[in-house]
Amino acid sequence: MKNITTLILAAGKSSRFKASKAKIFHELAGLPIIDHIYNKAKKISGNNIVFVCNKNNINSLKRKYTKCNFALQKSQKGTADAVLTAKKFINKKSNILILFADVPLINISTLKKLINNYHKKKSNGSMIAFNAKNPFGYGRVLTDKNKVTSIVEQLNASNEIKKISLCNAGIMICNYQLLFSYIKKINNKNIKKEKYLPDIFRLFHKNNKSFNYILCNEDEMLGVNTINDFNKVDKIYQNILKNKLIDKGVEIIDPETVRISHDTKIGKYSVIEPFTNIKKGVKISKNVVIKSHSNIESSIISNNCSIGPFARIRPFSKISNNVKIGNFVEIKNSIIGENCSISHLSYIGDSILGNNINVGAGTITCNFDGTKKNRTIVQDNVFIGSNCSLIAPIIIKKNSKIGAGSVITKDVPANSLALSRPKLIISNKFKKK
Repeated sequence: MKNITTLILAAGKSSRFKASKAKIFHELAGLPIIDHIYNKAKKISGNNIVFVCNKNNINSLKRKYTKCNFALQKSQKGTADAVLTAKKFINKKSNILILFADVPLINISTLKKLINNYHKKKSNGSMIAFNAKNPFGYGRVLTDKNKVTSIVEQLNASNEIKKISLCNAGIMICNYQLLFSYIKKINNKNIKKEKYLPDIFRLFHKNNKSFNYILCNEDEMLGVNTINDFNKVDKIYQNILKNKLIDKGVEIIDPETVRISHDTKIGKYSVIEPFTNIKKGVKISKNVVIKSHSNIESSIISNNCSIGPFARIRPFSKISNNVKIGNFVEIKNSIIGENCSISHLSYIGDSILGNNINVGAGTITCNFDGTKKNRTIVQDNVFIGSNCSLIAPIIIKKNSKIGAGSVITKDVPANSLALSRPKLIISNKFKKK
């Protein structure tokens, strides 16, 4: 959108998020929290994005978003100080949209509504508010005829103000000149000795330059401060993703037990059974059944397939039309041709299987020789009996049969039977203990 710089406040220390990495890098449905914010900011501002960072995350963010600008907030002096830190990176003719790096559920449609409200009403600024079911802890928004007069934080609120459910989201838009002319007037006369950005609304109103506001859903404004917060946001986001698929004709049985990724694509008339985990990079076509307890990652499942139960499809696999992958079958970095059946307890890795192939129970491709991964190629119309070991690199040519229990160490010609079994010895000459 025209002439908007998005400022992403990302200088928090994640001190309450007890994890091995900062909260903004924690993955929400396969995408880091910060990416959720950045992707929306990019739709608004292109590359006119400024991150306000701390000393621990600035280098990681610079490597991640190479076309953006980065301001270092050296010490935690409040959100107003964070905005001031970014001033030198912002064009003086810009309108400034302020977002938070730990509020990932904000919809792009809500941001566009905010911006439209700002431009259409030619206001001094516009902010987002929401009605909280339990407003405890939030700053209360005081208004007069749809104009914001001030924000009163929980700590400073009277009993009467605490009854107000209209709360501050913290997300706002304002032009450069007005924002920075008033933000420098914010003082730090509070318990934490910090400069709080919400104090700007009182200053604007006092000078007859009040903000307008729009309303949004409370769920969009949920921030991530603790792992419990993350779990709450994750659950909401999972429901959003799954409901979109259901609305498009995907049957998800017991959705609470199913996990999908932010980029999961599933065709209509497909069925996802309980306790299925679909990770990022997965595309599932029409009329596919993913049975219970299956795990799929970075793979393509074509039309009319049946996967599972308890199947594992690992990255870089492509399952063609009309394939059955049964219980306790693992596929890794392989192409499975049309009309194949791998029904039980098998491992197919680093392989290319043609069409119309049956793989018997307990069959494995032995793809690793201790140094490198080797390729197994099985051509069309091959039948592989149960409990076979295919020692790669190997080619099994079309129309061949592999007898059950065989260990195949050489290429098998077309139209052949390959059989490898130890001699069976049956004797009645044995001593009973």
